[in-house]
Amino acid sequence: THHQAKAKSVICLFQHGGPSQMDLFDPKPELNRWHGKKYEGDIEAHFEKQMGNCLASPFSFKHHGQSGGELSELLPHTADITDDITLVRSMTTESVDHESALRLIHSGKFIAGWPSWGSWVTYGLGSENRNLPAYVVLTDPGGLPIDGTHNWSSGWLPAVYQGVAFRSGKSPVPDLDTPADITPVANAGRLDFLQRLNRIHQHQFPENTELQARIANFETAARMQTSVPKVLDLSRESAATRKLYGLDNDTTREYG
Repeated sequence: THHQAKAKSVICLFQHGGPSQMDLFDPKPELNRWHGKKYEGDIEAHFEKQMGNCLASPFSFKHHGQSGGELSELLPHTADITDDITLVRSMTTESVDHESALRLIHSGKFIAGWPSWGSWVTYGLGSENRNLPAYVVLTDPGGLPIDGTHNWSSGWLPAVYQGVAFRSGKSPVPDLDTPADITPVANAGRLDFLQRLNRIHQHQFPENTELQARIANFETAARMQTSVPKVLDLSRESAATRKLYGLDNDTTREYG
């Protein structure tokens, strides 16, 4: 490309159900002036009973850093690094519906069936590691967001570009561990035989990208059996790193 590649990875923290941006980093002086008054313009709402008076944020805002970033009193630690982050305040939406709003943030379209941006990144940049999926989703221990796995779907891109969900706990990837009664030699023979059968089947249906992706995923899963435990062995991290992620706190351990 005409740009030198600098990024090695992309990390997105999608905080489902977070506080309003108007209470965090998007002050609305005009809304403050309208506080308690009825808004005379048109507002899209799910139900008419939701149409109340304007409500200003109860929190104060201040400018921080050389950039003058304006943050609320709820973000004192973020305020200390305001010159190191980028805040985008120009985003808009086409719907007040939660499900379509999530589709917008993950794919750019409010209609279903489009690839998520994680799939586009994987499609465009690929991966340097054959033993791990390029697009990994760390799911919230409290449950999946609205619309579930569609939030990391590859849409009409080949299925190999969809997100692979990891979970917290002793078994991050479901059904990945080899049963204890199967020896390494037997497991290798089983996988080799399965690969030959898959290739024969794939040769009969070359246009089926879903089949190609499933075979690729199985092969990746086989390599993951030895790679994932090492990658996710948090005992190898320093005590300082574990503390930074909240692993020493019962409240934040599972999420961290």
